[in-house]
Amino acid sequence: PMGIELQRISQAKDDIDMLVEALQQASQRSDLVLTTGGLGPTDDDLTREAIAQLVGETLYVDPQSLDHLKETFRQRGASMPNANVKQANLIPSARSVLNSVGTAPGWWMEKDGKIIVAMPGPPGELHPMWEVEVQPQLRRIVPEAVILTRSFKTHGLGESALNELIAPLFHLPDATLGMYAQAQGVQVRVRVKAQNNEEAQKLLSPVEAELRRLLGDHIWGVDDQVLEEQVGEELRQQGLTLAIMESCTGGLLAHTITQVPGSSQYFKGAVVAYTNEMKMAWGVDPALIRDYGVVSPQVAQDMARAAKDRMGADLGVGITGAAGPGELEGNPAGTIHIGLAHAGGTLHFSRRYPSQRALVKQRATMQALIELWNLLNQMNGKSDEEKPSA
Repeated sequence: PMGIELQRISQAKDDIDMLVEALQQASQRSDLVLTTGGLGPTDDDLTREAIAQLVGETLYVDPQSLDHLKETFRQRGASMPNANVKQANLIPSARSVLNSVGTAPGWWMEKDGKIIVAMPGPPGELHPMWEVEVQPQLRRIVPEAVILTRSFKTHGLGESALNELIAPLFHLPDATLGMYAQAQGVQVRVRVKAQNNEEAQKLLSPVEAELRRLLGDHIWGVDDQVLEEQVGEELRQQGLTLAIMESCTGGLLAHTITQVPGSSQYFKGAVVAYTNEMKMAWGVDPALIRDYGVVSPQVAQDMARAAKDRMGADLGVGITGAAGPGELEGNPAGTIHIGLAHAGGTLHFSRRYPSQRALVKQRATMQALIELWNLLNQMNGKSDEEKPSA
């Protein structure tokens, strides 16, 4: 949002030579280098030493920083260990940056037209320092500009197929596109840069319109939207309730749905029916298991129906499959069947995923949410333009 373009992220272990090398490379290619971590009091906290070595300056104890450290410990009812004195170190080219939460002050160093800002690693200290001290200072010195980014979250298309659909947009003069595979599908990220937010939005709008035209229903959300929230909002708006019977996902779908605050308004409950006996005990027809096998579309649909009926919900979801690493009933690992039950009957969807067990469970959970989201939008009679993702 400040118009600062990220070039690269580097990570180095607590080794002075590696840290100096990483800082040197970063400062050679960029005007601004931000670091997090390595500002503690122990021997493996080496960020200050690495910056000093990089610019050829000698560390000294800053009296003002030392007084602040002592006061911090005094307010905590403790005496300051000698090891913490190193946190008051500075070099001539650096000034201390206030840490209002912890003991490690940051550094703001300027030399030879380069800026290095060192911040603590713990998020509870890093975030306040960034928001209160560092970000406002950067805003005062960087040229006025805005980089506007929007992520379009898709389903049903792999990276190659998605690339073919949107290939012409990769060569636009005023926008940069990138694709990133995520747990909830491939994201298409669009970035534009302008002098202000209004101009940036003017550049973004036609690209967004063309993306939506090319991808249509494959887009289920944008930016910070998550699928379980989208599904939950649809259920809430339509006044519908949901029940689940899971097998191979082991309760992951129920867990994901209940991560949304207020999900008790629409989520009745779930049963992890991992064995055939438990499925039958919860109302799945034994004849379907006998005739088609537990890993089958028929059983997935009946699991959804049984969950819906037994828990008195409007909608039911059933998931069965072979999570792996071995096959089940002759079905290769990664075979998944998802059933949906509603007032008008049942539906099923079948998928094959890579055979890594954790990945199969995750992908099956996301696919169930996608199919549920599609069903809810069909039930609501929404056009593409009226769907939440639009």
